Amino acid sequence: MTKEGWCLKTHRGSKFNKRSERRYFKLEGFNVAYFKKDTLADRTGKFDLRKVTEISACAGEDSDADLVLVLPGKRICVKFEADAEAWKTLMCSAAAQSAVAADLQAYHSEELHAAFSGTYAAQKGVSSASVLKYTSGASFLTSPRAETPKATAPKPAPAPEAVAPAARSLAPKSRDVEPEAVATTAAAEYATEAPAASPIPAEEAPAAPAASPRKEKKSPRKSKTKAAPAPAPEPAPVSSAASDEELEANRKEWYNFAMENKDLQMAKELYVGHEEEARVKALEAEAATGCAAAGDADLEAARVEWLEFHVKAGEYEDALQMCVDDKDYALVHDAQEANRGEWLAHSLASEDVYSAGNYAVTEEELAAVEDLKIKKELKAGNYGKAKKLAKTPAQHELVDASEEAARKVWLDYHTQAGEFKEAGKYTVSDGEAAALKAAEAAYHESERATTFEAALAAGKYEQAKKLASGEAELAQLDAKREADRKEWFNYSMDTGDFKNCYVYAISEEEEAAVKAAEEAYPEKCRVEWLTFYLAESDWKHARDLCVTEAEYADVDAKQAAQRKANIAAAKEAGDFKKAAKLAEADDEKDDVAQAEEAHTEKSRQDWLSYYIEVSDYSKAVGMCITPEEEAGVDEKFEAKRVAYVAEMCKQGKFHVAKQYALNEEEIAKCDEHEEAQQEASRLEWFDFYLCECKFDKAGELACTTEEFARVGAEESSFNEKCRLEWLSHHTAKGDYVSALGLVVSSEEQDELKSTMETYRVEHLKYYMEIKDYAKAKSTACTKEELAAIDEVAPPKTGWFGLF
Repeated sequence: MTKEGWCLKTHRGSKFNKRSERRYFKLEGFNVAYFKKDTLADRTGKFDLRKVTEISACAGEDSDADLVLVLPGKRICVKFEADAEAWKTLMCSAAAQSAVAADLQAYHSEELHAAFSGTYAAQKGVSSASVLKYTSGASFLTSPRAETPKATAPKPAPAPEAVAPAARSLAPKSRDVEPEAVATTAAAEYATEAPAASPIPAEEAPAAPAASPRKEKKSPRKSKTKAAPAPAPEPAPVSSAASDEELEANRKEWYNFAMENKDLQMAKELYVGHEEEARVKALEAEAATGCAAAGDADLEAARVEWLEFHVKAGEYEDALQMCVDDKDYALVHDAQEANRGEWLAHSLASEDVYSAGNYAVTEEELAAVEDLKIKKELKAGNYGKAKKLAKTPAQHELVDASEEAARKVWLDYHTQAGEFKEAGKYTVSDGEAAALKAAEAAYHESERATTFEAALAAGKYEQAKKLASGEAELAQLDAKREADRKEWFNYSMDTGDFKNCYVYAISEEEEAAVKAAEEAYPEKCRVEWLTFYLAESDWKHARDLCVTEAEYADVDAKQAAQRKANIAAAKEAGDFKKAAKLAEADDEKDDVAQAEEAHTEKSRQDWLSYYIEVSDYSKAVGMCITPEEEAGVDEKFEAKRVAYVAEMCKQGKFHVAKQYALNEEEIAKCDEHEEAQQEASRLEWFDFYLCECKFDKAGELACTTEEFARVGAEESSFNEKCRLEWLSHHTAKGDYVSALGLVVSSEEQDELKSTMETYRVEHLKYYMEIKDYAKAKSTACTKEELAAIDEVAPPKTGWFGLF
């Protein structure tokens, strides 16, 4: 259960997609270490898979990675460069099943997890990082008893802040602050948070909260008195380069101290792993309920749960630490014995003699291990050792049968490989010797026949003659030699190698054929070269090879056809100078001249159309050759000018449109368009400023009596709404002075006084409940309220009353 390979990991907790580093990972049991080199030099980190609290797939900015592993004080994203499936299976199986995410449960193997727990149960864990924060040159933590805070009396929850009035969707930005024009004094009062005056005459009334106060629950830890905690462990001074073991030991010492003294906050910061977390949760439940018995019950439930977990995971050392009675020890013993039996069966099935010997305890199990030893020696071919290990008749029979079967296998192997000398060492009877001799003879005959066929195919006739056996093979050799002679004879004649032709000729007919071919060969070559020069249009060399009038006429006809084709190609390409040079007859020259004139006229028409399209009037007129063409150019340019003026007016570029206007009528139309657009823009901005409550800017754009009246009405409505919203806001906040400054009617004033009176009564009841009689008296307004306070308030005692 070990594996090595290159991986990519996150760098110092950064996101994987932004930055990663390449490291060589080595997994050995539960421990994983990673190095800069594959030589296992320069280790940069390590962690223990038993301490992993979560394994899940990556997402978001870590989506390029394969796995994310969460440990106490550390988070690692990993991408495997090769064999990712095997890596996932090993890591997910080594970790606890509860730590593996749902989408990775397929990679968690119970059998492999049990194998990890059985083989590496005693493996020493490693620490990925210290959970204690410290600086170089300082101790890890100060003593938890160095400073004990004094208990403070419970205070009521603070009054909720009043929520500012919500603005409508089209409200201006100025509504985010107080409107100075409506309530300038309210802004100052609100900013300083001054207490509001009560609407009912009294000595002094504090500002009441908007909602009724709620009582704070009393902490059971503050109501109980308990003995001072045990002295805190003094941490030994360490250097900044403390080892992981020292850091872990220091963390455990402080964790145990926090649990003994029931310091929940410190225990939460220091716990590592599910067991310590369970103890912290039990302590937290005890602190919340104030009942020690409930805490003991939670601890017992957690102990039983962890006992079952360690037994199921095969962590028997940890399980024994959770045992408290014989029943628990029996449970662990039975599970350990069942696990031993499983591992014994697994070791026997995998032929692991050493492990099987360690797991075997009974006579039957030890006998099975001895049988496995003999089978392994037989499998390795060590029959001498197997005979020494055999003690029973059945074991001796097994060794003899295995040795005989191996002898026959090697006899067959050497026979098939042609190693007859080695095969003879394994024969034990006359029949086997005779069969081996017959096989050797058949083998040699097969080799001879194969070599004969190879020599015959390669043309090695002397070697084939030596290897031939019988009249049939000699006849086959003669037929092959004759076929090869004829093939070379024909090849030499085709290539004009008549010297070799005479060598291969063996009859008078063949010699006569060679002589006739040699006499006809020059004429054959002349015809072939003439055909080649005609195909290449090399008329001079072709004419030199002509010998008949027909050949001369054929050359002239082909040369004339080629010249006409070249003229047509030159005209098509517009190279009329070359075409005129190639033309010989008058009709050819006239045809070239007409083509050149047509080409020139087409080019002029194309350029005229182009200049009209790009609006280049001077060049377009320059291309005209008739008054009609000039009139057509003028007409097209006038149409383009009129369309351009209309387009500029549509886009609002009236100064450009006027530049291209040619008469007063067109200029007047441009002015009309401009005035209409400006009026539409004014009305649009006027409505926008009203909608945004910018009444000063809307007033600047108003032109008619109706528009001025509309601005005034909108502004009055807006100010009234702001006044009502701020009045409601200050009332809810309890700011009587600011709210009174916004009142405009007696009904509003009466409603404000009623609300403030309600707040005062709520505060008075609240102060009475918490027994703050001084503030209660400052809030009381009537004699009845003051009398009620005096009845329950304790009498004041001076110093003289203590003696």
